[in-house]
Amino acid sequence: MFPVLDLTGSAFTRGKMMGELARSQVAGSVRCYAALFAACGIDWQTAQHRAAEFHDIVAGCGGGIMEEIEGIALGSGFSLNEILALNCRTEILPPSFLGMETVNSDAARSKNAALGLFDLGECTSLAVTGKRCADGHTRVAQNWDWIGYQRQNVLALRVHRDEPLPSFLTLTEAGIVAKIGVNEAGVGVGLNILRATNDRQQLGIPVHIFQRMALDCSDVKSVVRLAQSLVFSASSNAILGDASGYVCSLEYSPSGAAPVHADDGVVAHTNHFCDATLSQSQAPLTQMLTTEPRLDCANHHINGWPDHIDNAHLQALLRDESGIGVTDAEAKYGAICRSPDPSLPVELQVESVLGVIIDCNARDMWVASDLPSKVEFERIAL
Repeated sequence: MFPVLDLTGSAFTRGKMMGELARSQVAGSVRCYAALFAACGIDWQTAQHRAAEFHDIVAGCGGGIMEEIEGIALGSGFSLNEILALNCRTEILPPSFLGMETVNSDAARSKNAALGLFDLGECTSLAVTGKRCADGHTRVAQNWDWIGYQRQNVLALRVHRDEPLPSFLTLTEAGIVAKIGVNEAGVGVGLNILRATNDRQQLGIPVHIFQRMALDCSDVKSVVRLAQSLVFSASSNAILGDASGYVCSLEYSPSGAAPVHADDGVVAHTNHFCDATLSQSQAPLTQMLTTEPRLDCANHHINGWPDHIDNAHLQALLRDESGIGVTDAEAKYGAICRSPDPSLPVELQVESVLGVIIDCNARDMWVASDLPSKVEFERIAL
């Protein structure tokens, strides 16, 4: 299981505590993203300058987020802009960085001793209303596909806060304030990356900052309203559920935000827009070749479900290595449960870093801390 840190006190104190307790993992995240930015011709100093442009936007989000980031910086020994760069990493990357080489790439990698080229991950997620679950509990589930290297830098943060802000539990990369989580109010939040043709053409709320803001909300409808009031710099999808039984998949981009509603109590999502309006700005899917087959595969599972399901059904979906719709030679490397391709350098091997099932009513997570097909799911409670 990933390290579980209990954080208490003021926002700054909580951040400082996380930075101190996970200093080596924060350093690992910095190495990972310095290398990824360098692959795009962005050296670490330039990445920090770009991150600094988001300072006032993040500070204006409230909820103690900037104070947490300041605390992480002090506790970990990195500068404020280095921690901001981690939290704004989606916005710093070029719109189509997968496999991208620029005239500056070699110089950038040399400048900050980058570790190599990193590829782009893809995630499969779903949310199930309580009416479709045998125990009446709402579920949010997903695999997080990314650089296998980052598995060693994943943390579970159990964040205790005083009212009116709810306490929350999140799985995140060290140095990043939140990613996947559930809060005291029973709001569960997952994340899928999306790509639009107008990404990064304006400053706006960074993706991971919004994920953290969602954990400040009292229900899913509040998260949707919040997203629709904001301006975003890059695109993503927040898969959402709450203890009342409401679920949706919230797509957001510089063009706006729109909920994709459940069909028969279930909504599944991969890495392309489903909303008719937002999909008009969909970036070419040539770099996300498995997003449509993976959604088809997820729906194949869902269509075969009984009227009421339990965690075993969700685990079976997250462990699927069939790669339905992907060529036989590539199936295992493009499946819902994605194995790393051993023909690639280790630093290029994208895989399902973890799997997670969030119970919004129990306020807990069942976490597979490796490829879900290889390990058991273990419980972490708020």
